[in-house]
Amino acid sequence: MSFALIVAAGYLWRFFEPGGLDRLRLRHALSSAVLHVFLPALAFGLIATARVDRSFVAVPLVAGITTLAGLAAGMALYRFLPVFNRSSRPAIGVLLLSSAFGNVTYLGLPVINETLGQEYGYIAILYDLLATTPILLTVGMMTAARFGTGAAVSVRASFRRVLKLPPLWGVAVGVAVQLAAVQVPRPVLDAAQLMGRAVIPVMIFTVGLALDFRDLRRIGIAVPALGLKLIAAPALAWLLGTSLGISGQELRAVVIEGAMPVMVLSLVIADEFDLDVPLAATCIAVSTVASFFTLPVMMKMLF
Repeated sequence: MSFALIVAAGYLWRFFEPGGLDRLRLRHALSSAVLHVFLPALAFGLIATARVDRSFVAVPLVAGITTLAGLAAGMALYRFLPVFNRSSRPAIGVLLLSSAFGNVTYLGLPVINETLGQEYGYIAILYDLLATTPILLTVGMMTAARFGTGAAVSVRASFRRVLKLPPLWGVAVGVAVQLAAVQVPRPVLDAAQLMGRAVIPVMIFTVGLALDFRDLRRIGIAVPALGLKLIAAPALAWLLGTSLGISGQELRAVVIEGAMPVMVLSLVIADEFDLDVPLAATCIAVSTVASFFTLPVMMKMLF
């Protein structure tokens, strides 16, 4: 309920614009602060204090396969079934992204922290920064370029963009500390944890800022994509995680990540590559609201 209230507060901002700041500028400012400052600190703190085990390999593997499977399934539905392939190419590009890429950090991390405990937050970092985001910035952007009319994407530029991600450097430093068995000074960890606590409400709030329900008339075409994202993806994550030996709360965290709604960043990519931006906004909004119902159902079914 607290998550829903924070999301609602972000959504309501557009109607009042306190201080004369519109939601788009506010979302950009908050997202930039999280990406460049707070999330790297959080990633470092979580990874540096996590227990290193098979999950450091298994979780990104589950995330990568689940994401690519969603993209492939979306492609099969929207490119090859006559009932769907009459849609415009920009719309199909949005639906492919919506089938595969979930809001695994901005919403997944808060959900894991709230339901399982902060000690499992590192699962969200591994799932996102070592798999989902790199795939989005490479395969995802190439898919967007193919179906949109924006600029072409080179493989080299895509990998360069991935390597420049500030949170990924936080993960790298955390892993280096683990491998070197370095004892991180308590004040450093306290600072990282304090900055990390600021990430959660801000990320949830920005999800609310991004919601847009103005194009609901076309939601029918998006239902298969959202079904893949909210129902098929967590089921596949559970199957893969179980097969790779992930269990207990770690497996629950992986399934939560798989069940997350459409990634907010897909709206930015849709805009950059001239995809169907209103449809992208609708997919994000509807899947976010629907996830408050589908996530508990999937967790009940799988556990």
